Amino acid sequence: MVKCSFCERSAVYLSRASNIAYCKKHFLRYFDRKVRKVIRKYGMFRGKEHIIVAVSGGKDSLSLLHYLSRLSEKVSTWKISALLINEGISGYREVTIKDFLKVVNKLGVDYSIASFKEEFGATLDDMVKIGNERGLPYLPCSYCGVFRRYLLNKVAREMGGTVLATAHNLDDMIQTFMMNLLRNNWERIARLGPVSGVIRHPKFVRRVKPFYKIREKETTLYAILNNLYPSFVECPYAQLNVRWIIRRQLNQLEEKNPGIKYSMLNALLTILPLLREKYAEEEFLTCQICGEPSTHTICRACLFRKELGLL
Repeated sequence: MVKCSFCERSAVYLSRASNIAYCKKHFLRYFDRKVRKVIRKYGMFRGKEHIIVAVSGGKDSLSLLHYLSRLSEKVSTWKISALLINEGISGYREVTIKDFLKVVNKLGVDYSIASFKEEFGATLDDMVKIGNERGLPYLPCSYCGVFRRYLLNKVAREMGGTVLATAHNLDDMIQTFMMNLLRNNWERIARLGPVSGVIRHPKFVRRVKPFYKIREKETTLYAILNNLYPSFVECPYAQLNVRWIIRRQLNQLEEKNPGIKYSMLNALLTILPLLREKYAEEEFLTCQICGEPSTHTICRACLFRKELGLL
């Protein structure tokens, strides 16, 4: 049995990259210090904040909500609220909403649930069906990503949020990095920093990623140790996304070369200042239809709505 590197207790986690073992007590201390270091280094939160935590009901976002809720107990000028987007994915979202409600009620956190159906007039399942019938060349994740980001920003602002915290972890970041690298989309990569990058618009809520340097396996263990681990249910559309393939390949690389994920994240952080400088003058426009922030005169969400006959 592996012993903790700091005491004689049984280890619950072994970091292969550093070859350090942690018991429950020392893992939670390691996790806390690692997240706090990122929060401080990148100045994620100010003295007075209304932090909206984007929660999907999965292990990462429930862990972030739990962590920030506990941290806010030490900062009286912080308010924590949770925001879940109900895309309307049959057999999936109903389960995660139950897990979400269980945790927010346990923590006593204010929350809001915004739905595609109420905002756009159709669920994601409906959109996929309509898109297929109309022969539109989009995968379900394309609709989901655009409409989720749209609602997260809009509803977080309406909730009075000063900052939106998302549970993107190290694995998420390097997967997104690789996806945009393969697509030669450097402008998107420029926005992958721990704090929302080049976006400046009065209606854009600043975004932060406190788990930026936390491994997915570490958030999983944090959720288990804090009795947060949700029902195991996976989005039925996930395997249609190229992220699925990249995630599997990166995990295989990490298995054979421990620490390669950290190296890839450091590569991203190395080039970010250059990309930020190149795209520093970018100003977001205001969508002529909905009035929300957009890179074009009409935002992507409104373009999708028009193509789907929802506008």
